Amino acid sequence: MRGWYLAALLVSLAGVVLLDARHRLFVWDSPRRALTVLAVGVTLFLCWDAVTISHGAVARGHGRALLGVEVAPHLPVEELVFVTFLSYLTMVVFTAAHRLVTARRASS
Repeated sequence: MRGWYLAALLVSLAGVVLLDARHRLFVWDSPRRALTVLAVGVTLFLCWDAVTISHGAVARGHGRALLGVEVAPHLPVEELVFVTFLSYLTMVVFTAAHRLVTARRASS
C-alpha cells in the first residue's frame, strides 16, 4: 500500500503532539522558543541530508510503502516529516526527562 510509511509517521507525530499538549513539555510550554529550536533541528537534518545526497552516500528507496513524491532529487516527502518528527520527539523526551530529574532532586 502506497503511503503507509507517511501515514505511520503522521500518526506518530500526532501522538507526540498530544503528549506535548497534555503535559506542556515543549511547544505548549514556550511556543516561540520551541518552534525556533524545531526549525533549527529540521534545518540541520536537511543540510545533513543534502550533503550525503550530494556525495552519493544516500539514495532514495523505491519501496511500496513510500508515497513516491520527491521534494528534491533523492529527498522523499517522508524524509521531511521524519526529520520533523525526530526533532520534535527528541525535544519532548529531553524536556520530560529534565522535569523528572529536577522533580526527583527536589524531593530528595
